[in-house]
Amino acid sequence: MFHIAGHVSCFVAVFAMLGGHWLVLQSVAWTRMLAEFSKQESLPAAISKTFDGQHPCPMCLKIRAGRQQEERQPKNAPLTKIERLPDWTVNSQVFLDFVPAQTRGAVLAPPPLHADFIDSPPTPPPRGSLAAL
Repeated sequence: MFHIAGHVSCFVAVFAMLGGHWLVLQSVAWTRMLAEFSKQESLPAAISKTFDGQHPCPMCLKIRAGRQQEERQPKNAPLTKIERLPDWTVNSQVFLDFVPAQTRGAVLAPPPLHADFIDSPPTPPPRGSLAAL
């Protein structure tokens, strides 16, 4: 259940991030326009009038204004291009010493809680001797 809900929520998030909500709203507007224009004219004429862009409905105008406003808003985190690495990383060997001085050269023993994992598992009895009886 949670697996499916996770996939659905990820899909909805990506869909909204890519502007899919405008596609859904525009599809609803086109459907309503097609229904209204087909009441007055033939279906081919209603289709051409719906999608020619010269007869927008009020919903289409609001969608267009919303998309333009969204495009004008600056993004929160501007992306910067890294042109080259800093000078201290080029042709230098960086050695970072994170090991404390008193543990250098010491042999670390495995933790005592996991000592049973070190031994190999017991061997099962041979099967051939039981089958001969």
